[in-house]
Amino acid sequence: MAKKRKQPIKTAYGKNPSSHWKTRPGKHPNSEQEKPAWQFYQLDWDGPWGCVDAKKWQEILQKLGHFETRTWADIKSDGNNHAVEIQNSPNPSVPKRLLEIHLDDIDELFSLRLSGKERVWGILEGHILKILWWDPNHEVWPSTKKHT
Repeated sequence: MAKKRKQPIKTAYGKNPSSHWKTRPGKHPNSEQEKPAWQFYQLDWDGPWGCVDAKKWQEILQKLGHFETRTWADIKSDGNNHAVEIQNSPNPSVPKRLLEIHLDDIDELFSLRLSGKERVWGILEGHILKILWWDPNHEVWPSTKKHT
C-alpha cells in the first residue's frame, strides 16, 4: 500500500512559508527604522522618580503617543533623545537605585525628552523602551547646559 504524501502548506505567501518567516534576534537589526513601542512592567513606582499623578500621566502618554509617529532614527537624530552609559552617571543615586531594583546588570539608560526639563528614562531593547522613571526636573542625569 502506498503512503499518502502530505500536502504542502499553503499560505498567503505561497507554498513555502518558512522563507517568509524570520525570527527576530535579541536586537533587531533594523530597529532604527521602526517606530517605538513602550513597556511599563519595570516602572519603578517606589523610587525617587516614580511618583506621578493621573493628570501628569495623561500628559506623558500623549507625548509618548507623538513619538509613536516617528522612527527611532528620527527620534535620536534631534540630539535631545539619547542613551547614556551608567558608569558615567553624574548622579550617584542612579546606580544605587538600579542595584536596589535588581537592574544593576544593564550598561545604559535611554532618555526621552518630553519638555525643557522633563524626561522619561528606560532601557531601550530593539524598538521597545522599557520605561523605568519619570524625571520631571532633569535629576536622573543633570545637565551642565543652561535651561535644561
